[in-house]
Amino acid sequence: MPCHVMCGNSHCITSCSALLPLSHRRKKFLGGGTVFGQDSVRTVLNIALAEFLGTGFLVFLGCMGTVVGLGEFPPTHLQISITFGMVVATAIQLIGHISAAHLNPAVSVAAIILGKINIPMAVVYILAELSGGIAGFGLLQVVTPDSILRSKSNGSCCALCVTLPHPELSAFQAVLAEGLATSVLILVVCAVWDKRNERNTDSVPLRFGFTVMAIAAAEGPYTGASMNPARSLGPVIWTGVWDSHWLYWVGPIVGAVLTSFMYKQVFDRTPAHVIQVTEDDNEQAIPLQSNRHSKELEAERGSNLNITQA
Repeated sequence: MPCHVMCGNSHCITSCSALLPLSHRRKKFLGGGTVFGQDSVRTVLNIALAEFLGTGFLVFLGCMGTVVGLGEFPPTHLQISITFGMVVATAIQLIGHISAAHLNPAVSVAAIILGKINIPMAVVYILAELSGGIAGFGLLQVVTPDSILRSKSNGSCCALCVTLPHPELSAFQAVLAEGLATSVLILVVCAVWDKRNERNTDSVPLRFGFTVMAIAAAEGPYTGASMNPARSLGPVIWTGVWDSHWLYWVGPIVGAVLTSFMYKQVFDRTPAHVIQVTEDDNEQAIPLQSNRHSKELEAERGSNLNITQA
């Protein structure tokens, strides 16, 4: 927020204008301002549409990469991991500048804790992501022959792209595996959103793509490495295979909450002697001065003003 110092007689008054530029108003809205503020309707619609399309794109192409029966060779686990990783990278490149490309309710929950969005805005994000995941898998159903969709080679009958834990895992182990996998993803999210890292944005899509690829390759045999309730919900809605679906909500959401809170408390703490002053969209940390030194500066400014007036 831009601040101005007005000096007269022997004292100075600092005022901070509430008339923020458009970019500031949007930042305030997205990070805790009122939902029905100026420019909010268009902002919400843009973000909702971007998240809907991005998540739909993710589920459509990602799950398409798991289909068995159309190609000469069935997709391997490594191939599926690469597919999802590269699809995530592409989706971020497509909509990252519009909505920050959450594509995942767990990421949106982390954004609340990190102060990036408010709760009403998070609801918009999550609803758009869930709707996009459902629509994306629905589109895959349209373009895929019914005989392929119902083939047992695509998992148990009618379970194409449905995330299921390994049968040897207990419920606790499956939830823990999903939570830990999501925690790694959220750590990368926190690092990318960290202000100290804000200039290193050129390769963000690839960072997330390789992160998803690595996690999926390692953790996939355990639970399918969903890390994303929207990615798991879409196939479940269309196939009706609800077995163990709850753990793909509990694991990622709990992992996102704990990891983002830990990052905020441990790594993202501004020292008490530093304040943030914003001017022309550029933020810089300025050390607070002692009261005595501030009074001396105010007196000096007042003297200079009186001399000028004389």
